[in-house]
Amino acid sequence: MANTKISALTSATTPLAGTEVLPIVQSGSTVKVATDNLTVRNIRANATTGILQVTGPAAASTRVVTVPDANFTAARTDAAQSFTGNQTLSTGNLVIGTSGKGIDFSATPGTGTSELFADYEEGTFSPTISSGITGITYSTQNGSYTKVGRLVTFSLRLELSAGTAAATILRIGGLPFTSDVTYRGYAGSWGYAAGTIIGSTTTNLPTLNIDAGGTTLAFYNTAGSAFNGTNLVTASSFSVDLFGSYYS
Repeated sequence: MANTKISALTSATTPLAGTEVLPIVQSGSTVKVATDNLTVRNIRANATTGILQVTGPAAASTRVVTVPDANFTAARTDAAQSFTGNQTLSTGNLVIGTSGKGIDFSATPGTGTSELFADYEEGTFSPTISSGITGITYSTQNGSYTKVGRLVTFSLRLELSAGTAAATILRIGGLPFTSDVTYRGYAGSWGYAAGTIIGSTTTNLPTLNIDAGGTTLAFYNTAGSAFNGTNLVTASSFSVDLFGSYYS
């Protein structure tokens, strides 16, 4: 066999079992090695976990891993990926790395102008009285919001320990996002504390809307006219709790 050309050898049965041996030179001595122990530089299979590891030429290069029989296909990390089967994040989060990108639902039925879910946010803000009361001292300024896509839902609580009524429309400012200029938003519901809002006549009960293209809540009466600070029972101890929603 020592003088036999490789081309004259009988073809091996494939796939290999892993127990076949080959001669190699190691530390100056010729020894044998099983095919299961052979590795190609930068491509290695872990015999314990079954993970195929493909690494770049440098330590900082991107690693790509896949597990057999998991319906997972990996391609270049700078190219679009396609997956089959459900994908589960056991730890960590799915991070959107570029503003304006998100989850595209265009494959689902619908004829909307956009099917891209590109924003979700929770936070707090500090509401203020922007008109209708002057000389204000706040005892409470709390606001919180949740934004899902373009829809902003908020709640707020305002309490004053001092203030003077002004003959201008009562407005609360400081909403977290500018409302859509086309669609005027409306507060979904509201409640008033300590009787500091309701005027002396039933025709002057306040209603609310969010100024289009702005960040303020405006108070109007049931006749559609401005609800001024002078219509309040009292301005010095003004307090309000309300929540609503609008499109940004």
